[in-house]
Amino acid sequence: MRRIAVGVVVLAAGIALATLGIFKAGNPAEPLAFLAIPAGLVFVFGGLLVLLPAKLRLPLGALMVTSLAAVFDWIAFGPGERHFTGSVGGAGGHLTWASGELAGRAFFGAFALLMDIAAIGLWLRLVRRLRNGRLAAGPLG
Repeated sequence: MRRIAVGVVVLAAGIALATLGIFKAGNPAEPLAFLAIPAGLVFVFGGLLVLLPAKLRLPLGALMVTSLAAVFDWIAFGPGERHFTGSVGGAGGHLTWASGELAGRAFFGAFALLMDIAAIGLWLRLVRRLRNGRLAAGPLG
């Protein structure tokens, strides 16, 4: 029962975030609002992953990882100027600093490439399974 509740909450949050992105995407005052769409889809597919049967885990996982990869790809490789900050905290204190655009893009770029590789791997696995006529074969694998 908890699993269903968590799935519904995650799904609802994802729908809300993606919907917000859809409605604000054309607003020049909020040029990054469109990023809420793939970010929201990460939660939509994650919620569905919890709620739907196991045989749908691989396609939902591929969609979820692809959505997350799209967010990282845009931050790392998309057009426009970026402003990044870094911080470290612990024992009641913290330190925050502004980091350069190149360092921020490199950090997000590394994760973007990892997410891209993971997404491609999941899609290839899904295609192989569909070709062999056996979609349901364990969690994401």
